[in-house]
Amino acid sequence: MIDTPFQRRQATRGLEQLTHLVRAQSWRQDGTPSLPPTQAAVLRMLQGVQDGLRARHIAERLGVSPASLSDSLKAMEGKQWIRRTPDPDDARAARVKLTSAGSRMATQLQRPDQGMGSLIESLDETDLGALLRVTQLLVNEAQEQGLATGLRTCLGCEFFRPFASGERTAPHVCAFLDKAFGDSELRVDCAEQQPADDEHQLGSVARFRQPTPP
Repeated sequence: MIDTPFQRRQATRGLEQLTHLVRAQSWRQDGTPSLPPTQAAVLRMLQGVQDGLRARHIAERLGVSPASLSDSLKAMEGKQWIRRTPDPDDARAARVKLTSAGSRMATQLQRPDQGMGSLIESLDETDLGALLRVTQLLVNEAQEQGLATGLRTCLGCEFFRPFASGERTAPHVCAFLDKAFGDSELRVDCAEQQPADDEHQLGSVARFRQPTPP
């Protein structure tokens, strides 16, 4: 019989070790500077967002305090990776946008051989789908425990219909795209995501946790 508490401790230890590697950025091979995780996350988040984001929204999505994010943004401004522009919707607020240099750095971070991406590259579609499935559940649990907010996952989206297609290889449905898809296409950060209300999300989580239908 599997010792469930033991296996949970093993999984926790593995995740903690990977987190340490990410923080240390110990495997960067191209000579680019090591980045604190928050700065790297901000660069990735802002890439392709033409209008930028308010600092408050960035902090919510990253699950960090505004004060902690403020320090990171000041450091990034010093590197000329970001700039702040007036928010057209609120004269008292500002939006954070990437500069050309910041955009180049964000593109560099998207390379598949960078950071955690160098580890993910070795996974086949089945294993990648399994990882994305577990990631959906872990992010949901983090949000339930108040550790993170604003993360744009499939599982937290009003358009997500888990195991609704009846297809074995593409069991889920995105009602926004009207498309069936499998675990390997699950998204952790989707630009089209619309947060589900509590009732819808509880139903999605319960269905998503069920064993895959035959």
